[in-house]
Amino acid sequence: MAKTRARISQCMIVKNEEENIERALSWGKGLVSEQVVVDTGSTDRTVEIARQMGARVYEYQWTDDFSAAKNFAISKARYEWVAFLDADEYLNPGDKEKVRDYVNLLQDTAAESLLTSLVNLDNEGNVMSVGIQNRIFKRHLRYEGRIHEHLISLGNRLHQIADVTKDVAIYHTGYGAREESRKRGRNLKLIRLELEDHPDSYEMWGYLGQEYMAGSDWDQAEAALRKAVSLMPPEGKGVYDITLSVTCLRLLSVLIRRNAEEADLMEVYQHAAQWWPEEADYDYLLSRYFFARGDWMRAEHHLKRGLEILEVYGTACKSMTLAGQIQGVYEQLAVCCYHGGDLVGTVRYATLLLREDRYLMSALILMLRAFSKDNELAALGGEGASRVVGVLKGFYDLGSLKDRLFVLRAAMEVGYGELVQAVRALFSPEEGEAVEQALGHGH
Repeated sequence: MAKTRARISQCMIVKNEEENIERALSWGKGLVSEQVVVDTGSTDRTVEIARQMGARVYEYQWTDDFSAAKNFAISKARYEWVAFLDADEYLNPGDKEKVRDYVNLLQDTAAESLLTSLVNLDNEGNVMSVGIQNRIFKRHLRYEGRIHEHLISLGNRLHQIADVTKDVAIYHTGYGAREESRKRGRNLKLIRLELEDHPDSYEMWGYLGQEYMAGSDWDQAEAALRKAVSLMPPEGKGVYDITLSVTCLRLLSVLIRRNAEEADLMEVYQHAAQWWPEEADYDYLLSRYFFARGDWMRAEHHLKRGLEILEVYGTACKSMTLAGQIQGVYEQLAVCCYHGGDLVGTVRYATLLLREDRYLMSALILMLRAFSKDNELAALGGEGASRVVGVLKGFYDLGSLKDRLFVLRAAMEVGYGELVQAVRALFSPEEGEAVEQALGHGH
């Protein structure tokens, strides 16, 4: 454990966060040395609760500029490092020690911020998406931009970042429909103000497209995202940049949503895949497009290509959608192989899935469908079904009633009569009678 010497100021800007402020100030206890709350006009109990919890609270007149408000908060910080999380974000207790060790380790180095994972949660606590953020940084950094603000160092230069995405995650809640609608209206206003000052900002056009996507305004989203792509600097095409890449991903997603012509999709895909070959999510999006249309061969091609890219380039700041859907990818590959007549491939991918979760019914059904279509097994009749039972023993304890019932249900769903008979033969007479009753006499 590193010796504690660097200290952290927790800062945040808030407005009407009485539902979140207690948790927002609780996660930092034991990690940060002070808590600075800048209130931009709350009319609820946010300020009262923050003061009760020991935070230093400052009032600030909102000026339609997130950077200005955040920089004001940073100016009130006393210590070497700043943790600038929003009121609906938090660190897991297990990551606090890691953050402490990292800031101590990096205190006397050129590194100026920690790049962490950002996990977006829905209202039930399920993971919606995973991204990256740098919210923990040295105090001399400042924010720039009215909205979608970013950190800059002294002299307006890019700052040095330490990638700790594999070790530290910030969790983000607050995705209620009402809250998202409120934020969308505010964000559109600020983005348009930024574009008045910087009409050639591809970042802002990209963010504008993102906001239109959130409001399901697909026409406006496509127009804004195409504008963003047209303004991208030539030197950025070929050097991976998450902002540039995600803009093309969003454009591809919008075109798919709008049922655009395949030629338009492929044009965007080919440019993006050429510019940033490290990004697997282009292929993942196309695979879903072809999968939904029953074009199994092309869906399989893009799924496999996406996995190959993932294998070569990894997931650091890229390919996050595919990486988070690996189980679904293997299920889609099994389906593609089955419809394409590749029964061996179907069994191979179903096997990978069942090794991870033997009670994944969809995977077992795919495997049994492949076995039921195999001409060699079919020619063997009952002996072929016995061979399948032998394979299934590698996944299931067929001495267990639970496992026998699970396999029997799958065999019945597939309509694999010989296997149904082979599995029924494993039940005792008493079990068989109970099973008949439980399964509705086989219907």
